[in-house]
Amino acid sequence: MKKKLIRFSAIFVFVIVFLMSPLAPYLKSLLVMKVYSYMNERESFINEKGIEINIPGGGITEEKDWYPFVMTYNADDFGPSIGQPSTDLTIMYNFPAFDLSKGCSHIYDDKSPYYNGFYGAYVVSGKYGFHEDGRFDEQSASSVPEFDMRKLVLEDLGMPARDGVFEWEIISSEEEVSYAGYDEWIKLDADMLVNGALHRVKENYRNYIQYGKPKYDVEEDFLPIKMKGRIYARYFAKQDCSIYFYVLAKDYDVLEKCDKEILSKSEVLLLDEN
Repeated sequence: MKKKLIRFSAIFVFVIVFLMSPLAPYLKSLLVMKVYSYMNERESFINEKGIEINIPGGGITEEKDWYPFVMTYNADDFGPSIGQPSTDLTIMYNFPAFDLSKGCSHIYDDKSPYYNGFYGAYVVSGKYGFHEDGRFDEQSASSVPEFDMRKLVLEDLGMPARDGVFEWEIISSEEEVSYAGYDEWIKLDADMLVNGALHRVKENYRNYIQYGKPKYDVEEDFLPIKMKGRIYARYFAKQDCSIYFYVLAKDYDVLEKCDKEILSKSEVLLLDEN
């Protein structure tokens, strides 16, 4: 009986110590986001469209730069937010790797070149972000990353909607680009001004499950910063949907490296094509 009590006490102490360690939020994130992403992937409208998109995770590079796998989220409130309730949006995304000494992602680390960074793909039903003649519509297209950053990332981390900042200015564009196994993509680079993710913890927001709680020194909550953005956009007529691959980074070298070593290795598979 005494040995069992000692063994139970040792296990109890180990569990308590583990739950208090910086490793616990990371393992919690991996487990919860793997399951939650899988559920969203199964329910995404792109399955009905016969589309499969494969985007490598951070494990493809030697550096500990990005989270190990890309996640999927169905943004059901996007359509109503733009006055088009029938418009569907599925987001595939990845964010900076965890700082295991802090127990949170470098998405909060304003001293890191990966601060506030994301990469992935947006899949929007219909010819969204394009004019009828095929020309790119900068204004409507920008509403997708703006909705993602302001609403799904920052407001869900506690940023008041009135404080939201999202500005982008296209600095270069290129047509007839080959990407993800297909031709005729439009490539855009933009300068951006957006709110940063670093802030003081005030409540237990749901987004802390995936990113952890910020553990860095804060001068001002959600202070706007300059960033770089890159988008590859293409409308797939047969599937009647628009696909945008994207990278958002504070550091231009990070953007280039992510595109070259990770995002450019993505695949778009149209399952009803031979």
